[in-house]
Amino acid sequence: MIVANREQTMKNRSPAILICIALLASFAVQADGGAPIAPREGAIGYVMTDLFWAVYQTPDAKQECPNGFNPGPREQFEVLFPDSEKRTVVDTQLKQEIETWHPTADPDSFPFYEAEGPLSYGLNLDGKTGPNDFTHPDGEQGIDNEVYRAVACIIGFRGPVGVEYIFQNKAIADRRYNRTMIELTGVDDLTNDDNVTVTLYRGLDRLLTDATGMKVMSGGSQRVDMRWGAKLIRQTRGKIVDSVLTTEPIAEVVIPWMNLNVPTFQIIRDMRLQLKLTPTGAEGLIAGYADVDTWYKQLIRNDSTHHLSNGQISGISLYKALRRLADAYPDPETGANTAISTALDVKLTQVFIVHPPGEAAVAELVAH
Repeated sequence: MIVANREQTMKNRSPAILICIALLASFAVQADGGAPIAPREGAIGYVMTDLFWAVYQTPDAKQECPNGFNPGPREQFEVLFPDSEKRTVVDTQLKQEIETWHPTADPDSFPFYEAEGPLSYGLNLDGKTGPNDFTHPDGEQGIDNEVYRAVACIIGFRGPVGVEYIFQNKAIADRRYNRTMIELTGVDDLTNDDNVTVTLYRGLDRLLTDATGMKVMSGGSQRVDMRWGAKLIRQTRGKIVDSVLTTEPIAEVVIPWMNLNVPTFQIIRDMRLQLKLTPTGAEGLIAGYADVDTWYKQLIRNDSTHHLSNGQISGISLYKALRRLADAYPDPETGANTAISTALDVKLTQVFIVHPPGEAAVAELVAH
């Protein structure tokens, strides 16, 4: 009778309760009943739920954008072609469209408002403090984030209502293409651990959400994509101090990227993570040097000029700014920098990562 009642009790428990029980069971707990300090078997996985360029914003934008916001394609078109009704489509609309798809680094015919002021989110990527570096709002100096300088005064890149901000994060929740995961192994202590292994994977499954479909829940599962995502697997070392994970740089990372249902990707060099960890999630920064041409191509492949106009994003002017502000990886022939420092705000939720059979094969892929 006791056994039967116990079985009936388990059947009556809601799936959410069972998930919580499984989640709590996956962590070791201090003897005095304190907070969990180590995941079971030293491993914990997280799946990305939010990702966007880190933009320092003040409520009225006066500090970072004292000159206002940059004009978009519609505003620039009216200035360039005031008598467009008397001209052909070829020498007006198509002319601008061609330059949007095939931009140059030639000087801009419009003033471009870069972010001003001393503050920016990000990391010190080069280990130096120079005259062009920012200061983090927490006081850390030497912050490298030239993408912020380029996009902060473009309304489409500002949260929470910028068109790029909205649809980039929406694609992560709605689609499976950009399903990025990280797994920590060799974790003795989720609060302080001087040596953990961090592996990046691409997942295959949808996010586990509540009944509204809006809130991502922890405790779901994600299979590792070994067909299309095997080449995206990367591994590095990291340490945890006061629950903050900091990793060593990875030479090159390809991040699946989708916006408005168009699959593209980002290439980030010298990429490192700085994440505040909890048993149910993580939040922080991805930082590194973004390849300029790849950064720009994902933008215009995702957005037509119509969509760019909704965010007042002139692709032509923005590309020139990215080229002008690029600060790493000079081209061996021309000497022009091909990558630009950046930081991305990232949020992740805890998941159970389901590995395919043949862990040795996965280890071999990571090693090469």
